[in-house]
Amino acid sequence: MKRAYRLRALGSLYAKVDSDDFDRREHALFQLAMLLRRSRNDAGNHVQPDFVNDNLPRDLLRLRLSSDEKIQVVEQLTQVIMERPESRATAIWTLGEVEAAFALESAVASIVEVGRQLQNEAAFQACVALAGWLSEHESALVVLDLADMRALLRSWAGTSDARLVKRSKDLLEQLPSP
Repeated sequence: MKRAYRLRALGSLYAKVDSDDFDRREHALFQLAMLLRRSRNDAGNHVQPDFVNDNLPRDLLRLRLSSDEKIQVVEQLTQVIMERPESRATAIWTLGEVEAAFALESAVASIVEVGRQLQNEAAFQACVALAGWLSEHESALVVLDLADMRALLRSWAGTSDARLVKRSKDLLEQLPSP
């Protein structure tokens, strides 16, 4: 795919992710998650499940994200997490589709920074994403200072949301020892 075409397709999607319209932004985040999932799971497979074909326009169906583009996606998503509280859960869910090698450091930093502000669903999605990255690339966590993440997980373990309590306690047990 030609570079100009790629840039135009991604630029259009990023503009929707940055939209002030909640529904438009949420749909763009979903489309971005589908791009990332396809890139992660079956980059060589041109036959896509119906939910991907039904939710991505033709220009995005043709797109395979490069490493640099994945880094740009992470930057876009962390910006949404920081600036759009109403879309944090979806942005974190989408971020969970990025491989640990591209997302881990900046994702953990942004989650920790806004962690106390995360509502139950966003906090749960943060736990799901972290668990995915941990299972994918546990050795990468060693380079991170996880003290703040542990404190955040402990605070989530004390909430009334049973799903969040279970996930956060499971993660606390899985994190490498300090």
